[in-house]
Amino acid sequence: MTGRAMLRVALVIFVVLMVQQSVMVALRIGGAHPDLLWLLPITAALLDGPETGAIVGFWAGLAFDLVLPTPFGLSALVGCLLGFVTGSLTAAMDPRAAWLKPVAAVAGSVGADMLFAVLGAILGQQQMVQIDFLAVCLVVGISSVVLVLPVNRLMRWALAGEGNRRSLVSAESSSRNW
Repeated sequence: MTGRAMLRVALVIFVVLMVQQSVMVALRIGGAHPDLLWLLPITAALLDGPETGAIVGFWAGLAFDLVLPTPFGLSALVGCLLGFVTGSLTAAMDPRAAWLKPVAAVAGSVGADMLFAVLGAILGQQQMVQIDFLAVCLVVGISSVVLVLPVNRLMRWALAGEGNRRSLVSAESSSRNW
């Protein structure tokens, strides 16, 4: 990945984190609020594959961990898994399909929130599973469908000029046979 693309991805992560912390946290419905940061690894994976999704998910999650009162690294782990799984499951699908982004956004965001809560409880944060999961699923699912296209546009800008497919993964590492 070029230095310019790394800076653009970092800028997108920063902007989305600021919107998450200033606007989305205030939009509480039934005790739940939209989780905008999960859309970053989802859209990166849809645009550029599982490796890029995992890398963006890790860095977006790490940035999210800086502002959350949860075990440090939990968001980075969930973001990394989310990006990789989304990219792997959608690799064989037509990326131009109109239904793919909304479906991936809903399934990925809701799944990431559930995984985040369960892993948090395993790590001793029992309050993370003492929430209204139906409200979380509805709020996160609906907001993900609404916000996936603007976030996708931001991520497409950030990854532009990288020839897509493996833009965040160096040519040397993606051509190795393990």
